[in-house]
Amino acid sequence: MHLKKITEITAGICALLIVFSCEETVKEPRLEASINKELLTVNESMIIDFSGSVADNIVVYPGDDMQNYDLRDKSNTGLVVNKKLFTYSYRTPGVYKVVCLASTSGDMASDLKFATSSFTVTVIDDQTEIDRISCPQIIRDEVFAEKHANDEWLMVLPRSVMYNNGERNISLSQRLRFFIQSDSTKISVNGNSYSSTTAYNLASPVDILVISDYGTERPYKLYTINYPRFSSFKLLGVDGTATLNEFNYSTSVMNVTLPSGTDVSSLVPEFATYSPSDKVYIGNTEQVSGASPVDFTKEITYRLVSALPDKPEMKAESTVVVRIKFQ
Repeated sequence: MHLKKITEITAGICALLIVFSCEETVKEPRLEASINKELLTVNESMIIDFSGSVADNIVVYPGDDMQNYDLRDKSNTGLVVNKKLFTYSYRTPGVYKVVCLASTSGDMASDLKFATSSFTVTVIDDQTEIDRISCPQIIRDEVFAEKHANDEWLMVLPRSVMYNNGERNISLSQRLRFFIQSDSTKISVNGNSYSSTTAYNLASPVDILVISDYGTERPYKLYTINYPRFSSFKLLGVDGTATLNEFNYSTSVMNVTLPSGTDVSSLVPEFATYSPSDKVYIGNTEQVSGASPVDFTKEITYRLVSALPDKPEMKAESTVVVRIKFQ
């Protein structure tokens, strides 16, 4: 019986040895990380490549709010890496310690092994790009400027708009709104600090200077013109009456009432525009007041073009549909 007991104990020990020998040996993690840039601007992407790493999990602590590796015991957490690439951008300038943590483990998360790597990333706020410029209160609308080359912008405003069944004139003294990705960027308008409540004179070109938190300066120029319109339009000496489109500032209708039986197949309109340099076309054919005959037996659409005198590429177009009624 004693021999039998010894045999059973020996067999048990052998079984345990076999089990332990079959357990997978936990490998040391290998962490190979490379970063695209260590000097970034606000909202610029930081990219860390882990393609050479070998680990069960990789976590990155970017170092900003609630993601600080040194404060991980105070509820700060990291971000899990997917597909061997980690992309991140910072919204606030500063110096950040970026810590990469790779780990491997055995079954049941036992015998954890770690490897770390870190970078120091400096983020500056060098934002000087204007995304959009608007006049925020054209009666009930916000009107946006058009971006042109060489940091020049063109604001196109109506001379008047329909509002509450009446026509309201629009002043060239307007508030401005600037859309820039950084709240730290400063703006000056015509040499003075920008104010969102100030009405600026848009009758002349506006000089805009954008100054980043980092100190970089970038000048812009804002030009303004009105949508072209007829200031007068006559057929056979009869004045037309303009009706504005309530929602589309570049479109209007000119109504002219003529006696019944009037031959309108070849009438010569007399017209004027608010700016003497404006051009008037039907299709691509320029029209001359008092000289260009028009067949009004069908609806006619005039195309009016207004451009800055020294910058012809900066222009505004509008269309006027002429409708004749008979009485």
